[in-house]
Amino acid sequence: MAMITTRRTDPSELLRLAIIGIDEQIIGLRDARAQLAAMINHAPAVSDVSAPATKKRRKFSGAAKEKMREAAKARWAKVREAEAKAKAQTPKAATKKAQPKVKPAKTIRAKTKIAKSEKPKETRARKATR
Repeated sequence: MAMITTRRTDPSELLRLAIIGIDEQIIGLRDARAQLAAMINHAPAVSDVSAPATKKRRKFSGAAKEKMREAAKARWAKVREAEAKAKAQTPKAATKKAQPKVKPAKTIRAKTKIAKSEKPKETRARKATR
């Protein structure tokens, strides 16, 4: 193993070094396993951790996609039709007449505030003439 020096304040650098160390240990363990398997005339394992097998994605033809699209539309049409029937069968509640909203009585404080705001404000010229 090679000794690598780094700044210990950078967390990403420390993680990178940890990964390198683990990879070196994995290589060493694989070598040791291969040597032990050779001693007992056993075939080496065929497991490769670094490259997992990927499954090919299934492809549909245009005609198959169109059939699936039409089937989905038919399913949703049935759902909407059932909802419309259920909505039509439920009796409608009697509509209430709109009643005018009654405003609460104003407090004395609110009345005086309104009265003050309606008075014209005195300007400097008016004050000076008094």
